[in-house]
Amino acid sequence: MPEFKILANIIDFMEADGVTAKVVTFAVDEQFADHINSKYGTSYSVSDLEKAVDRCIANEWMDHRSLGEKYKYLGITTRGVGAARSRARAEEIKASRTWLKKASDYIEDHKGLFVVLGFLVALATFASKFFGVK
Repeated sequence: MPEFKILANIIDFMEADGVTAKVVTFAVDEQFADHINSKYGTSYSVSDLEKAVDRCIANEWMDHRSLGEKYKYLGITTRGVGAARSRARAEEIKASRTWLKKASDYIEDHKGLFVVLGFLVALATFASKFFGVK
């Protein structure tokens, strides 16, 4: 999701320059899109990033710092900082899981598939016993 890449990029800028969220402003343009794409290895267009910014504004993760063009003078809110840091922490935890936990999560995520496979095995066993197939 490009929203969290944008938010993480802003937080990285804040930490690198030692500024607070209240001071940082940015604009969504070609240069911004190129920076995001080179940093994260993505291929977002400016319109993709504009849609992501619209979602961020709707979630109150970003706001307009000045009147003018819609995608200029944007800033991150404290909710946005919290959302980005929460997402980054969740990804760290997910990446540090053991193989056993990953397997457990995979089974949990695909339990419907395992139920269907179990049903098919039971049906095949029943059919072999019922029709006398050996």
